[in-house]
Amino acid sequence: MYDALVIGAGPAGSNVSYQLSRKGFKVKMVDLKEKVGIPNHCSGLVDERVVDIVGGELVTDNPLTAEISTPVGSFSLSSKRMRVVDRVALDQKLATMAVSEGAELSLMTSLTEFYQQEDKVVASLKSKNGFERIEAKFIVGADGPASKVRRNLGIKAPRLLKSLQFDLSRKSDKVKINLDRRKTPDFFSWEIPNGNEVEVGASGSNSEAVVRDMARDCQVVRKRGGLIPIGPTELGRGRGFLVGDAAGLSKATTGGGLYAALNSGNALSGAIESGNDVLSGYQRNWQNSFGPEIEKDYRIRRLLDRFEKYYGLWVPLVSSSISGINRVGDVDYPSKAFLYALYSLPLRLPQALMEFVSSSVSS
Repeated sequence: MYDALVIGAGPAGSNVSYQLSRKGFKVKMVDLKEKVGIPNHCSGLVDERVVDIVGGELVTDNPLTAEISTPVGSFSLSSKRMRVVDRVALDQKLATMAVSEGAELSLMTSLTEFYQQEDKVVASLKSKNGFERIEAKFIVGADGPASKVRRNLGIKAPRLLKSLQFDLSRKSDKVKINLDRRKTPDFFSWEIPNGNEVEVGASGSNSEAVVRDMARDCQVVRKRGGLIPIGPTELGRGRGFLVGDAAGLSKATTGGGLYAALNSGNALSGAIESGNDVLSGYQRNWQNSFGPEIEKDYRIRRLLDRFEKYYGLWVPLVSSSISGINRVGDVDYPSKAFLYALYSLPLRLPQALMEFVSSSVSS
């Protein structure tokens, strides 16, 4: 019997498999794909701390600025910590690390069903060789936003935004974010430099039209899409647990989920190692690590959904706070920049209101 059956060999699944295997646990990891990381559904913009974890050889670009565009004007943010990594190579490296520590990896293998008993989980797997019955002390859902493990556990799904991204054959030296609720009513569109290519994408309704317009007159190297979970859900039930996107652990402000995926694997592996009530331990570890940021970002997202369209009010406020935002800004902790702007409100709101009223009257 295995200690853990991990469904999904993305960053979350591979990391939790690696962490458990190196501590002596017997782990089986399965994935639907023929090759780990292919196709890739995510962009690779991360903070330097992720590179410290996965290795500098995966870095493909180092943009220093992010240009934020809105219907009433633009402003630029700067950071020396932004990195773009090769996501396919990252997924493959993490899976290789898990296997090197003893984890068993089965590709082109899917979970068909599982049920929990008092002391174990019994699962049925399907591969090209047929069906296989697996017993494990725990099952870990690392199978992404549309997680089958989550559905089988009876856990409600987070909100899922469809996303589309094209990789274009051209260069860029900065990240570009377009906040225009008239074009992308649910989220935003983006452009991320990646070596000799540029990743352009958008999430939510109208994303296909927006991305095709961004890719106009450019050579499209590849197209990819996926789902972004908005709003965390439960971390597990009984002997079944969720990590990464399966648990809705992406940042609701930016859609990024890589750092959360790695952290959730660390939190769960620590809880399994400690024994006793694993779910309570996982929840506690998560709240002591990256959980509060995910919760803050979700609350911020709900505010943005209500008030982001008032560009004439908040853009001047942010523009006047650029130096401070650049000082505290962090790709992995976007709430820091938002809260800085919020705390600056008493000082800067009067001027922002004057500009907002002036622009409203003139229009």
